[in-house]
Amino acid sequence: MNKTINGLREGYWEEYYDNGNLLCKGNYINGKEDGYWEQYHFNGKLWFKGNYINDKEVGYWEWYYLNGELMCKEYNII
Repeated sequence: MNKTINGLREGYWEEYYDNGNLLCKGNYINGKEDGYWEQYHFNGKLWFKGNYINDKEVGYWEWYYLNGELMCKEYNII
């Protein structure tokens, strides 16, 4: 977890806020976000989730308000 190869992020990563809550989790390939990702608000509630391919948002995504209620859904095509 949280490794770099030739200075680029690689594999599964997790990052945390200073308060210890999870900020985000997902995968990197050659330093680019690739695969399923989740990011969280500072209070621990889900902010968004979806998939990346080569650092681009693709497919079905959901975004949430700070209180955890669904804000919107979208579908992205490369």
